[in-house]
Amino acid sequence: MAEVDVSQIHFTNIFRWMDRGLSEWLAAVGRPFTRLVEEGPGIPIVDARCTFLGRIMLDDELTLTTFITGIGRTSFRSRHDFARGDETVAAGELVHVCVDRPTRTPVPVPDWLREQEVQAPPAPNAG
Repeated sequence: MAEVDVSQIHFTNIFRWMDRGLSEWLAAVGRPFTRLVEEGPGIPIVDARCTFLGRIMLDDELTLTTFITGIGRTSFRSRHDFARGDETVAAGELVHVCVDRPTRTPVPVPDWLREQEVQAPPAPNAG
């Protein structure tokens, strides 16, 4: 029950789910983390945030949609939208910087990742 706070999903779990969403997204586009470890680049997270738009209860079934947006020269954003049915209950974002693993210096975002960028819909607002 460490994942709940008064029968509500504890807010820190959403960040683990965003990490899992990114892992599954990478695998779906043919770049699982094991391949990134071998071929690069490293993609450390330099910022993480989430807006909670509704309570997420222990028995809720959520759908997580992950996509890539906001690609810069050496960074990109992974967006993670959590929905219960048609209701978005949380929207999160991770900012990643592409780095050369041995030197940890920033490198350009690879073309294969640029090809996956989508135009992000506006983030839902808490309202």
